[in-house]
Amino acid sequence: MKQSVKTVQDFETLHGQPKIKKLQAALAAEHAKVEALADVQGKTVVEKSADCRLVFGLTGDTHMGCLYHHNSALHGFYDLLKERGVKVVYNTGDLLAGHKVYRGMEFELRDIGLDAQVARVQKDHPDNGIITRFITGNHDASFKHEAGVVAGRVIQSARPDMEFLGEEQARVEMMTPNGKFTLMLLHPGGGSSYALSYRPQKIVESLEGGTKPDMIAIGHYHKADFMPSYRNVAAIQTGTFQRQTPFMARQGLAAHVGGWIVEVIKGKGHNVIKAEFVAFYV
Repeated sequence: MKQSVKTVQDFETLHGQPKIKKLQAALAAEHAKVEALADVQGKTVVEKSADCRLVFGLTGDTHMGCLYHHNSALHGFYDLLKERGVKVVYNTGDLLAGHKVYRGMEFELRDIGLDAQVARVQKDHPDNGIITRFITGNHDASFKHEAGVVAGRVIQSARPDMEFLGEEQARVEMMTPNGKFTLMLLHPGGGSSYALSYRPQKIVESLEGGTKPDMIAIGHYHKADFMPSYRNVAAIQTGTFQRQTPFMARQGLAAHVGGWIVEVIKGKGHNVIKAEFVAFYV
């Protein structure tokens, strides 16, 4: 007859004390991991502006450490931002090329490993006085999957002008004299679709009622697209600073290389949004 297990003492009787101690230690380790990540997921950042005119840059999917990262284009974009007086850029993730995200990826890397890729960011990412605030994406997260390292924190430590906002998503609430303008940064999953606007539409439709931002900036797909208003949300796909890789070519995926300059005038009950995509052609 099989003996039932109702208490810790019952378990110890059946399996011995060492096993229960081992399970308790594993549970404590998992709890510590959750606690450590609590401040990097679902984060909201509040910024104050004395002006109702907000100007910022949007980038994503730079993939530094990859052979196909387009560093001259990234520098050209930041130089233009400097000329335009832009002081902050929001990046929608995949700053790093990552590790073993897909088969054969190692042959597309210039720098292998977290240390080498962060060193590449430290050395090559534009440093002209513009602040970069970023989330991490699935390529950045590959280092957490392999070794439990939050790449965003390491990048922030290496570059004081780069602020880590969260893993996969974050919300930035810009407080103006006419009220709050909310920008959501998102690095979703899944593949591209035939119609450029399909993925952003489905993402906006999935947003929980009462939590919709004024604007959502979407990375991951390496596409540039702007929907000024869908369910009262402005949706932008932020493009990429990685040229088309052999993997993308095999999958029939185009790379829209460039970044956005966004101007928002926050009115009372309305927003005026201008979005300009700065494209770089290979």
